[in-house]
Amino acid sequence: MSDSFAFLPPRECERPYTVSEINDGIATIIEAGNTLLWIEGEISNWRPSSSGHCYFRLKDASSQIPAVIWRSTARELQVKPADGMAVMAIASLRVYQRGGYYQLDVHRMQPLGQGALSIAFQRLKAKLEREGLFDVSFKKPLPDSIRRIGVITSKNGAAIRDIVRVVGSRAPQTEIVLFDVAVQGDQAAKQIATALRDCNDYGRIDCIIVGRGGGSIEDLWAFNEEIVARAIFASKIPVISAVGHEIDFTIADFVADLRAPTPSAAAETAVGDREEKQRVLSLVSERFIAAFIRRFHTAHRDYFRLLRHGAFRKPWRLFLELQQLLDDLRRRLQQATARSLRQRSMRLSAAAGQLHALNPLSVLARGYSVVSKEDGTVVRAAQQLAAGEAVRMRFAAGEARGRIEKVEKE
Repeated sequence: MSDSFAFLPPRECERPYTVSEINDGIATIIEAGNTLLWIEGEISNWRPSSSGHCYFRLKDASSQIPAVIWRSTARELQVKPADGMAVMAIASLRVYQRGGYYQLDVHRMQPLGQGALSIAFQRLKAKLEREGLFDVSFKKPLPDSIRRIGVITSKNGAAIRDIVRVVGSRAPQTEIVLFDVAVQGDQAAKQIATALRDCNDYGRIDCIIVGRGGGSIEDLWAFNEEIVARAIFASKIPVISAVGHEIDFTIADFVADLRAPTPSAAAETAVGDREEKQRVLSLVSERFIAAFIRRFHTAHRDYFRLLRHGAFRKPWRLFLELQQLLDDLRRRLQQATARSLRQRSMRLSAAAGQLHALNPLSVLARGYSVVSKEDGTVVRAAQQLAAGEAVRMRFAAGEARGRIEKVEKE
């Protein structure tokens, strides 16, 4: 069937259309393009089914449209819808062919009036995330021991009462310093940011809890303000954000070092459980004592094993054996030293004899002499001399000078 059609006169139509064909044609026209609609209206006749799908009508002063929220979407709704609630929704048009009417398939829905706040929330969240204010590397761990807690909330709210109750039951020795602020209204964000700075300047505060009890998005909006987010990020003291109930999320939750679903949970996180700490301490003590006893038994066993060793049963004999070994080694050393000295002395005497035999003075002592010219050249053959030439003669003892009268070459 084409996307558009026209009814033909009965005489020109081959057969009449069925009801299903009519509804199918209308569905093709309406659902073409699957365009999403941004619509607002008031809920009426809200009717959840056993399957999890929810059926209702959206209406205004002069008209109404059937609508459905499928189970997968209904599970994600943060606010429970009810008759008379004004809402804004993202939906697409669809024809329910079996019933012969069109309806809205709702994909997202929220109470009317939260649209602008939601857009502002997402914009600020994206901005701060780009700047790194949510980065895990900047998160500060809580101290192991917390003795003083700074609490930034209203003195008249339920949050401070819950925190005092939890801390009092779990760690009564922990001190609570309250910084009273407005937690909703035009001045709330500024007061909270100022209190965060004052808390850091107060001194000796181990951690900060900032938050309030539950409420609407408008009630919690102070904790979505940029001034509060930046004050939390600038805090040198770890900050626990405890705003609203478990399903509520604010910008403060993302910036804080730790997020608690409620003020009571924040106090439990800060001080821990005294009974649990006592249980852990007892367990550690038992393990320490058991380890000490095992170490003592091991040392005791090693001690007596050493006492049974032969060295401890007859220590004097061991000493004498070592003394004898020392004497034996000393004797061997003396013998080896004397033998080495004799060998070296013999080698030295032989070398001295060889040097003496090679000494030219020893040759001269046997009646020989060395003849040299005036310039010191040693004469080795008669051909080197001439008649009348002056010469020098070196004897074993002394020296003489003379002249050559005649040279006989043979």
